[in-house]
Amino acid sequence: MGYPHPSHSRETVVLSKYFGDAEARGLKAWRDRGGYTALEKALGMDPAAIQQTVKDSGLRGRGGAGFPTGVKWSFMKPDGKQHYLCCNADESEPGTFKDREIMRWTPHALVEGCALGAYAIYADTAYIYIRGEFTEPLEQMRAAVKEAYAAGILGTNAMGTGKTLHVHVHQGAGAYICGEETALMNSLEGRRGNPRIKPPFPAVAGLFGQPTTINNVETLAAVPHILNNGADWYKQFGRPDNPKSVGTKLFSVCGNVARPGNYEVPMGFPYGDFLWELCGGAGEGREIKATIPGGSSVPILTAEESRGAIMDYEGFIAAGSMLGSGGVIVFDDRADMVKQIARLARFYAHESCAQCTQCREGTAWTTKILERIAAGQGVARDLDTLLSLAEQMTGKTICVLSDSCATPVVSGINKFRHEFEAKLKASTNVVSMAGAGGAPARFAASPTVA
Repeated sequence: MGYPHPSHSRETVVLSKYFGDAEARGLKAWRDRGGYTALEKALGMDPAAIQQTVKDSGLRGRGGAGFPTGVKWSFMKPDGKQHYLCCNADESEPGTFKDREIMRWTPHALVEGCALGAYAIYADTAYIYIRGEFTEPLEQMRAAVKEAYAAGILGTNAMGTGKTLHVHVHQGAGAYICGEETALMNSLEGRRGNPRIKPPFPAVAGLFGQPTTINNVETLAAVPHILNNGADWYKQFGRPDNPKSVGTKLFSVCGNVARPGNYEVPMGFPYGDFLWELCGGAGEGREIKATIPGGSSVPILTAEESRGAIMDYEGFIAAGSMLGSGGVIVFDDRADMVKQIARLARFYAHESCAQCTQCREGTAWTTKILERIAAGQGVARDLDTLLSLAEQMTGKTICVLSDSCATPVVSGINKFRHEFEAKLKASTNVVSMAGAGGAPARFAASPTVA
């Protein structure tokens, strides 16, 4: 599969410039395109100076959290300990597929970003943790790492500087939870991929108990461009009135949309223009009903809210959602929002590691109730039960998988309550489960669940 880039004249291509260019995958062709010049420059700098440049650029984590990358790197000090860099390439968020394309088309961009990032945090070893199902990206990344070692870019004498830089590729087993940074480290260590309680934070005790930094694929791929062109160059992309969100951002677009795919636009781009102009809207004869702008774990926006939103961290928060991972999911006027939300909940229930009671039980109950409503078996009190469950699932677990399930449910009920109510049956069908297993009365449900 390949496609030319840019796909629209209003895109600002930086990371996606060579998407679709199969020749760019090889080392020679990549170096002809400027590859590894940033790493060569970085190896002649003090790591603290690299940290400051990235901090000055305003780059924020592109995996969803949006934490300032340079600040995260500055937590790592030259303390004489073994440090590690982990690249989170376990892209599992429904609706998100931009990291996959970086690895498919420009694998050396990520190798360079990992090597550069490792050096900047006083580490000599980086691990790229790739989602198990990503067979083609895995193949491309392994080939790129092999080429980099053969050329002397990586190894005990990286680029002839006498410095050691190692990059290892690790294939995951397809568990969504391993996209959580501490679960990822557990998996790398050969243990069950359960999130860890924090503190201690990874920068203090991470992989193998040593100071560790975890960054997203897109974040690390952006760093060489910043080193080559400078912090001010990177900060030019964005809204002049919002210095907190700068640079370009990759957005994955899927669902009921005329032109799905990956798009790269500057922070602050109008979301309405993005959806209706770049992506072509919902297609001929259809209208957009709703969108999810940042992957399935962020609040749903109505079409009206989407039309006026701004595509950066603060802009999406102002609109009532979040930038997240940049996975845009579009629903047209034919979409049954109850069924779509139930489908998302089912994913989170399946992927829960079951470590926390609120997540293990909450995601399962949420899914059962939503599927019952979708099947026309629901009762009036189900909506209050779902909202009560969501409250108990939010902010009370080790990681945010439970929150991720609750978020689209709450926003879906708030914004499309009429669709839920249309499916509800008369409340006379309610039966109490208090005597069957001791469930609280608020979990009253029909016999189909009991």
